[in-house]
Amino acid sequence: MAAPVAEGEDREGWLPHRDDTFVGRLGMVLQRQRNGLTELALQTTADHRNLSGIVHGGVIMTLLDRTVGVNCRAASMGEPMATASLTVNFLQRVRVGERIEFRCHLRRKGRKTWFADAEAWVDDRLVATATGLWLKLG
Repeated sequence: MAAPVAEGEDREGWLPHRDDTFVGRLGMVLQRQRNGLTELALQTTADHRNLSGIVHGGVIMTLLDRTVGVNCRAASMGEPMATASLTVNFLQRVRVGERIEFRCHLRRKGRKTWFADAEAWVDDRLVATATGLWLKLG
């Protein structure tokens, strides 16, 4: 028998990522907890396309950044964080209609900084990576 599913949750544990900031304007962003970290996902639509007709890199970059940001903030007990540096590598195109999943790897914590990486996946294809530095604002 399958485990019960919470209201709004799907069978893989995805729930809406509630957000009234810029990220909330991207559409239905989802989140789930896995291996102690928050993962995000986005089902892309025509609203996410660039002039070449594929998903805009800025959408992917935004959600790579957000994925690390929510994990750094949680690991820092809710302290406000800001991205100081973010390097993104786009490895493969993402077609409109594909679902992108975003994963975080917290690498090292300093007194006021976090070093972290993130990955964007479409099915079993790694489509983008990011590495960066996040600062505590407090």
